[in-house]
Amino acid sequence: MRSFALSIAGAAAIAFLAAAPAQAEDKFTYMTNWYAQAEHGGFYQAVAQGIYKKYGLDVTIKMGGPQVNITQMMAAGQADCIMGSSDIQMMQVREGGVPVVNVAAFFQKDPQVLIAHDDVKKFEDLKGKTLLIGAQAQRGYWPWLKAKFGFTDEQTRPYTFNIQPFVADKNAAQQGYLTSEPYAIQKAGVKSTVLMFSDHGFPAYATTV
Repeated sequence: MRSFALSIAGAAAIAFLAAAPAQAEDKFTYMTNWYAQAEHGGFYQAVAQGIYKKYGLDVTIKMGGPQVNITQMMAAGQADCIMGSSDIQMMQVREGGVPVVNVAAFFQKDPQVLIAHDDVKKFEDLKGKTLLIGAQAQRGYWPWLKAKFGFTDEQTRPYTFNIQPFVADKNAAQQGYLTSEPYAIQKAGVKSTVLMFSDHGFPAYATTV
């Protein structure tokens, strides 16, 4: 329910933000940070229902993915706006010399989580376990996790956006998004513990524009 409400709100926010300067049928390209999924539904629904056109926008939505650098694509003029993973990520991009600006944040709490097997009850129980995290995490939430809970770089292994390594290894935990991987792991018949960063002080907004 929260994902659906978020996506509807996201569609409305894009329309609202772009409404003031828009002329009739201005072309506007928005690029998501992943393949099309339920959390993005409101953006696609707004195209289908003509909500963007009502505000004078001819919107095209392009999909991102694990091998797509959407920030570079926007910098190269292939998108007008992109879906950021977090405000921290975009601040780091800006520090790197790319003149990006966040104009909206749809999640006031970042839904980023670590998913562990059910013997784990709290973050502190992950010390010494293998942590499967993606490359972007190294500059995002990983420094916060290390400082907060005393984790080490030696614990980490690359996350391949596949739940099978986690399912097969009882000593592993993996990154995830609250609305996605926990459900996939449950469907696979594996009992897990979901630890949400924002419940322990992680301050970032998420799903930014």
